[in-house]
Amino acid sequence: MANEPDSVDPSHALFERFVQAQTCKETQQNFNELCRHLEVEPRDYKHFYSKLKDRLNYWKAKDLWQKIDKRAAHLDYEQGQACHQNKCLVLGAGPCGLRTAIELALLGARVVVLEKRASFTRNNILHLWLYTIRDLLNLGAKKFYGRFCSGSIHHISIRQLQLILLKLALILGVEVHTGVTFEGLREPSGSTGWRAQVSPASHTAAAFEFDVFISAGGGRYVPDGFKIKELRGKLAIGITANFVNRHTKQEAQVQEISGVARIYNQKFFQALQTEIGVDLENIVYYKDDTHYFVMTAKKGSLLKKGVIKQDFSDVNQLLAPANVNQEALQKYAYDAADFSTDHMLPDLEFAKNHAGHPDVAMFDFTCMHRAENASLVKERKGKRLLIALVGDSLVEPFWPLGTGIARGFLAAFDTAWMVRSWGKGVPPLEVLAGRESVYQLLSQTTPENTSKNYAAYSIDPSTRYPNANLSLMKPMQVKHTVLDAHLHTCKSYSIRRLEDLLSWCQKNTAGYKHVKVKDLSESWRSGMALCALIHNFRPELIDMSCLDEYNITGNNKLAFDLMEREFGITPVMRASEMTTCGKIDQLSMVVYLTQIRNALTEKHTPYLKLCLIVQPAAPVVPVVPMASSEAGSSELCYFCNKHLYVLERGSAEGKFFHRSCFNCYQCGSTLRQGGYTFHSDTGIENQQNNSSPSVPVPAPRPSRAPLPKPRTVHNVVPQASNTPEEPEQNQEETPESKSKPSLRKLQLSQEEKADRLSQDSDSETPASSSAASTSSSSKQQEGGEEEGYWSGGTATGMSLRDQRNRRCMRRKNEPPPSAHSQHGKMRSKFSPWNLSSPRLQQRFSVLRVAPSG
Repeated sequence: MANEPDSVDPSHALFERFVQAQTCKETQQNFNELCRHLEVEPRDYKHFYSKLKDRLNYWKAKDLWQKIDKRAAHLDYEQGQACHQNKCLVLGAGPCGLRTAIELALLGARVVVLEKRASFTRNNILHLWLYTIRDLLNLGAKKFYGRFCSGSIHHISIRQLQLILLKLALILGVEVHTGVTFEGLREPSGSTGWRAQVSPASHTAAAFEFDVFISAGGGRYVPDGFKIKELRGKLAIGITANFVNRHTKQEAQVQEISGVARIYNQKFFQALQTEIGVDLENIVYYKDDTHYFVMTAKKGSLLKKGVIKQDFSDVNQLLAPANVNQEALQKYAYDAADFSTDHMLPDLEFAKNHAGHPDVAMFDFTCMHRAENASLVKERKGKRLLIALVGDSLVEPFWPLGTGIARGFLAAFDTAWMVRSWGKGVPPLEVLAGRESVYQLLSQTTPENTSKNYAAYSIDPSTRYPNANLSLMKPMQVKHTVLDAHLHTCKSYSIRRLEDLLSWCQKNTAGYKHVKVKDLSESWRSGMALCALIHNFRPELIDMSCLDEYNITGNNKLAFDLMEREFGITPVMRASEMTTCGKIDQLSMVVYLTQIRNALTEKHTPYLKLCLIVQPAAPVVPVVPMASSEAGSSELCYFCNKHLYVLERGSAEGKFFHRSCFNCYQCGSTLRQGGYTFHSDTGIENQQNNSSPSVPVPAPRPSRAPLPKPRTVHNVVPQASNTPEEPEQNQEETPESKSKPSLRKLQLSQEEKADRLSQDSDSETPASSSAASTSSSSKQQEGGEEEGYWSGGTATGMSLRDQRNRRCMRRKNEPPPSAHSQHGKMRSKFSPWNLSSPRLQQRFSVLRVAPSG
């Protein structure tokens, strides 16, 4: 009697059939029948769910309504108003595409899903992270699939997951069209916006206009504008096999293999190779609708067993269908599955794939693909389109780690958060910057580094990624992902400038014999066009009647020399190269011709040749076509004194040179702009070898801190005997006397002191640092510490401020110096006051001076 009300109300029976449907076609048919019976229109996406819930008063559906209502009540969705004006097209009805569509529907957008296949036939089983299990349970997955993640099972077949998500999407008003092929995007025309080009062309989806496009079609389709990176590793050949699961008691008792690798169970894999000749790196076994096996096989084993007919170095040739023996492949997979389950699975029979063939496949996952960016914006005729990638088209999963569906769902949530910002009117660059900031985290996510508070998960990235920096990428960093908005304007402006330059050249060379300018590259090869430009503005410089159009080198040399001599414009290349080069670089010619136009059309400021005479006080700096800081820098390289062309030119410290000549004088390594230090006082001579020619060169910069000028410290080595006239080399020094030399100050005259004081002046070094760099005491005690004498002044002549600064450099916890405390004081090996310290060598030039008599 309990089931009698269900039989009375047909809507209850229709709902039951819809919930229990096991195919895509059956699900859609039962749903359409339910909608017709309840008289609700699925295309009325804004009110469909509420009407369905009100008219289907069925106790078995109420629990599902409660779960959906709880999700929809989250603040992120703003009661379905966050994106109520947006229309979204989702390509692909895989798990990631459907999960994205559900979130977009909860945000209030109209969502249409296109799927090429007419049925869900993928038997492969997916490993689920804990958060994905919790997410699907909160959406009512148990209502559609009672065995979902029962007990310790953390996996589900792709087909079953698609069915669960399809039913949820339909309930929320998502339009799902199967058997429709997406062929591309149709740009706006007239009053229509962005649309999809589909097959069949008469399908209703062809008229759907949208402003958000989500590509979840795997690697089959990646929209224009996205760059894909290939991550290539060591050769890895995977094999998947699905066997029929009859759900018998004996099959239920077989233990699953969550993932066994050779390095962790060498005995098992050695026995597998010895007994049946199957050599594997790892193997996984799950059971759901099918018995699913996935393994990584070694190429040598496949060749030996005849699975691969012929060995090739190219992976595509190696695994091409013509080079694979399908029968041998089936036997190889069968033997591996049977052995790994200890022969406990009775009557193993291959399940059928979408083509009706045994569901066993061999694939290569040596190369993994990943998109460089997750989203972009296109604009045509004032209509913007937000495009995003999710699923395998964004990041291909690495199946041994089970990251596919977990990271796919995370990307779906992140994309929904981006569309939410788009719907709320956030500027496009900020929308893209936020999405790319989160995308940087996706490839690094693991169950360990994501938030463990699964109940708080939402489309807001901060609920899922601990310490996520949503402002990591700045809007200016994602300008390249905005196509035909700002960049299209810049591109159009650049094209107009090129057209203006070409038009100017054509106008000023018209009427000249053997001159016909059609472009900004090959039309200039003969040199006649350059000579015609010069003659048009300065006819006294050149006689066009004497030129031979076939003398390419001579014509170009004449034009180059005149432009360089009269206007200071460096040639774009050698005259002979205009003859020998295969193709003239357009960019080089554009740069050169732009300089020529600027020089020839300058009317107000005449060109002034550079002069070797430097005026002591020049109030006006003449404007010349080419910036240069000194004479000759526009002609010759500062280092090698050879001819310098504009495309080879580098500049630093007001010098011009070949980029290849910009090397460190000491070590010869190539320097970077901003990564060097130029010594204006000592850089022009080699301190190591004064006999070598003086070459002004940059020196490598050891740090970003300002480098003080070198000071001179005089380390006075005493005599071992009391006779001052005895030469130092005749003295025998004991190791004890070597390790602790006694030093004294040099006795200098007042003139020498003043001279050294002037040499030691350094405006860049504060007085406090100079005082801190001196000895800690001006008075010496016998047997005391080492002390250097500064040529910048004497201790006795030290100012009161220097003495105070010297005392300030003492450690705070160090007691004031006393007679006996100084006597036993020890210095660190790396102390800056220790003359043998390697740090000292970096800042001071140490001169060891023998004492005078």
